[in-house]
Amino acid sequence: MPTALIAEDEPMLKAQLKARLAEAWPELVIVAEAENGEEAVMLAKEEQPDVAFLDIRMPLLTGLDVAKAIAGGPHVVFVNAYDEYAVEGFEEGAVAALESESYDV
Repeated sequence: MPTALIAEDEPMLKAQLKARLAEAWPELVIVAEAENGEEAVMLAKEEQPDVAFLDIRMPLLTGLDVAKAIAGGPHVVFVNAYDEYAVEGFEEGAVAALESESYDV
């Protein structure tokens, strides 16, 4: 079964992401949850998930910093509630994946 790490400092957004993932990818097992970037790096190294869902703006280290620190490890998916921070992800080579019906996760 595929495994994932979620790094999101906003509890409501984390809950929404978990709910959406459960609907879209029921086989996915969330093995760790982080509330800041440093915790995300530590958990990614400990748990070795297949995918890391990283908020771009988190305390201590940003999602971009975390992605650099765990490079070569899990696939990285940036999650972000604010359009203005998405630009940073694109500047680092992130790819946008949009569904025609909804992309508000």
